[in-house]
Amino acid sequence: MNPKNPLNRRTFLRGLGATIAVPYLEIMGRSTIFAQAGQREPRRLACFYIPGAIDRHGWFPRDTGRNYTLAPTHQPLAGHRDDFTVLTNLLHIQGRISGHVHPYNWLTGHNINLTPGTITNTVSMDQVAARHLGPTWLPSLQLSFADGVGTATLSRNALGVDIPATSNHRNVFERLFPPADRDQLRAAQARIELNRSILDAAGESVRDFQRPLGAADRRRLDQYLESIRDVERRLNDSERILERGRPRFNEAAVRVQPEARNSMREHIELMFDLIVLAFQTDMTRVVTHSLGGEGGPNYDEYREWAMRAGAPVRGAHDVHHKGGQAAAESADAAVIHSRDVMFCDLCARMIQKLKDIRATEGTLFDHTVLLLGGAQISSHSGRSFPTLLAGGRHLGFRHGQHIRFQGERKPMSDLYLTILQQLACPVTSFKESTGPIRELLA
Repeated sequence: MNPKNPLNRRTFLRGLGATIAVPYLEIMGRSTIFAQAGQREPRRLACFYIPGAIDRHGWFPRDTGRNYTLAPTHQPLAGHRDDFTVLTNLLHIQGRISGHVHPYNWLTGHNINLTPGTITNTVSMDQVAARHLGPTWLPSLQLSFADGVGTATLSRNALGVDIPATSNHRNVFERLFPPADRDQLRAAQARIELNRSILDAAGESVRDFQRPLGAADRRRLDQYLESIRDVERRLNDSERILERGRPRFNEAAVRVQPEARNSMREHIELMFDLIVLAFQTDMTRVVTHSLGGEGGPNYDEYREWAMRAGAPVRGAHDVHHKGGQAAAESADAAVIHSRDVMFCDLCARMIQKLKDIRATEGTLFDHTVLLLGGAQISSHSGRSFPTLLAGGRHLGFRHGQHIRFQGERKPMSDLYLTILQQLACPVTSFKESTGPIRELLA
């Protein structure tokens, strides 16, 4: 391969009736756009939500500290042992909820049932990060197993409103990159101008409206105005990025169509590849991804895992209920254990891809924080969130340990505060935080 043009190799080789992906680095070479330009590397964040329950017997390590014994579920990550930390007994305290609504507040820590009969929410941690980690083409990217809002998305804006998630790989790819075609460019510039004029009109109307308001209403309106200012800043960022143009990479090498229509593994795998590409090309620096639904979809893997374990074939909802509450040696526990192991295997694959990409200092992984976790150990239980934090060595994180907190007194918000501060976000608190987790820091 010509080292001056690393993008011209074919991406797929056919062999034994299977499609084999040529190493991912053929898409764009072996470095970030910042390393290529000799510029300072930005910070990045990706949060991955584990739906429903977990196999509590396989997830939590038995001992703590730096010499802990790796838990069975985390065995696929053994090669990256020094690059991640397992945290046990984190939870939402004031924001504790129950049922299948945990995706609503996993990243917010808010008690969504505070007002009876309606769901209320506050800003999610990723959106606090997105506000400070730009400018990028997309301030943040929401991915999921299904398009939409509610439990399909993990992200809430400054007003606590759901930010819709995307499940279609091609739609994600098209959203990630500025248009290259002249006509598409003109249309994108026109949309920016239209959105800017709408915001100008809205701002004038609101300022006239706010004069007679009381203190509480004024605070709420201030939040709304701040949201408008955020959008204005992002429109300006988008305009500058549009002028700079689409980054150059081998677009034909990017897979945006899964080969198996009902494969959970491949759906997540392709999304992870798009995340790596987005971070490498700096199209976004913040991603959330719900890895599945609390009650579905019922991917083929669930049937395969059940048959292998000798368990009844159940849908995802029942797998979460039965597997999360089952005894250690039961077939139902083995089914959900297989799913958890798959998540860790996919996470290990992504970590390696990030490590293989050179950054201005170290690798892309050193400048990226990955959060893999959920909000239930058994179905409907909001105790001891399964939590794994990886990456960010150049951001000041120290890994290779299992940290177990005592009782049910350590808020998940402390971890969120720690992440935000290491991402250099100017925040001193998040929701019910009491302070950063010092054990995570170098």
